[in-house]
Amino acid sequence: MSNAVAGRTPKSRVRKAEIQIEQLQADDLLAAGRLLYKTADEIRQGAGIEPHGVKLRTAPPLLSHIYSQDPDLSWGAYVGDELVGFSTTHMRDRQWHVAYLFVDPEYQNRGLGRQLLQTGITEAARREAYFMSQCAFMYNFKAIGLYTKLGLFPRKNLMLMEGPPASEVTWPELTSSIEGQLIGSTALLNDLNHMDREVRGINRAVDHCYWLADDEHEGYVFYHQGNPIGYAYITRQGFVGPVLTLRDSFLSEIVLFCLRILAQRDRTIPKIWVNGKNFTTLQLLLNKGFKIKEIALLMTNRMFCDVRRYIPASLAVF
Repeated sequence: MSNAVAGRTPKSRVRKAEIQIEQLQADDLLAAGRLLYKTADEIRQGAGIEPHGVKLRTAPPLLSHIYSQDPDLSWGAYVGDELVGFSTTHMRDRQWHVAYLFVDPEYQNRGLGRQLLQTGITEAARREAYFMSQCAFMYNFKAIGLYTKLGLFPRKNLMLMEGPPASEVTWPELTSSIEGQLIGSTALLNDLNHMDREVRGINRAVDHCYWLADDEHEGYVFYHQGNPIGYAYITRQGFVGPVLTLRDSFLSEIVLFCLRILAQRDRTIPKIWVNGKNFTTLQLLLNKGFKIKEIALLMTNRMFCDVRRYIPASLAVF
């Protein structure tokens, strides 16, 4: 019995010329999400790391959000109507960031990743992007090599810290005079954008609107002597980030504020991406039983963002 799918050429007989790079279609976002986890799990297994094992029924919300902002910044590698690779990127002011780039393991080593990335870089240059960036896991050596060859160089480490259930930890009291308030609307967007420009070099109102409208996120703004000095988001799953402050001395206090919020939720396991320059925050987490679960690299064409005052939301939206 033939293993060919009706109307398609068997994978073993697919030639490179039959793979087309085209704009990613909205109808393919679920397929892209499934390809993301399939490919990521194979890379993780090759590195001896436990796979995610996620089974998707709908497209990942963050992937859908990033795609919806500008569909022209997402591309797919197709064999007929089958998606075998994709990249989804976004522009925020003059920063172009690669949120996702994955190629089906059965179609790797054919230059598809390079084609997808080069397509994005060309479009980013056309749009006059000044900063180009991406985050890659330390164990994904092929990806690190590819990005470096195309001009995105390793700059900063990012450690995914995972702790014991927050409710089982005795957290210290806040020692600074910061005050945290729940963000109830988008009325504070101007303040959030001002702080983003100060610390990250760009603003990203569309992402704040997404986080504030998403039931999975809670946003907080922080004040010192009546002036806004930072913000933070917490998810229902226990992720803390992004966290930003105008003064690096407040960063660990804002993180502590978030962890004390999570401690009110039974059995919630906190997770947070921390840079090696976040000394006080890193020490706080390690002293409370947090462990390093993953290490990634921020890769850029030129440096941006003061990581002493910033903790990212995720690798997809740094």
